[in-house]
Amino acid sequence: MKHGSLSVRRMAELAVFTAIAFLFGYIESLFPLPLPFPGMKLGLANLVVVIVLYRFGFLPALGVSLLRNILNAFTFGSLFGFFYSLAGSLLSLAIMALWKKIKHPQFSLVSVSAVGGIFHNIGQFIVAVCLVGFSAIIYYLPFLYFAGLVAGVLIGVLADLCLRRLPSSR
Repeated sequence: MKHGSLSVRRMAELAVFTAIAFLFGYIESLFPLPLPFPGMKLGLANLVVVIVLYRFGFLPALGVSLLRNILNAFTFGSLFGFFYSLAGSLLSLAIMALWKKIKHPQFSLVSVSAVGGIFHNIGQFIVAVCLVGFSAIIYYLPFLYFAGLVAGVLIGVLADLCLRRLPSSR
């Protein structure tokens, strides 16, 4: 049974992925990492976005990312948190989609996710610059870069493991 170009099965799978991303975002908010820099997280919800990007493509990943951001903001967050998360998610997803399109042997899922982790933090940095000014937080940028790289690599490894174990999508 199809509705437009989106099958009921595919819609149900994307709904499950959205729910998982929402839950991962919630779980991460309950257990902040003991890091010296505020707001740094592994980004477990981004694991789901990477999986959806590779399994279904850019537009479904964008839908999951947007819905997850909206749900988390209304349920657990604040307006500022929403803008930080949205900026990071959208920039990250756009860069990952572009990076994924480049057909180069060294551009694996892990490297795509690593670039996504870096740009997620850059997107959040841009919002912070708009709010507090560049000079007030420039020192934070190298830490954000490194944290995004590490988180992106870890998320990429996990996404690769998950995609290998998920049944193929029809």
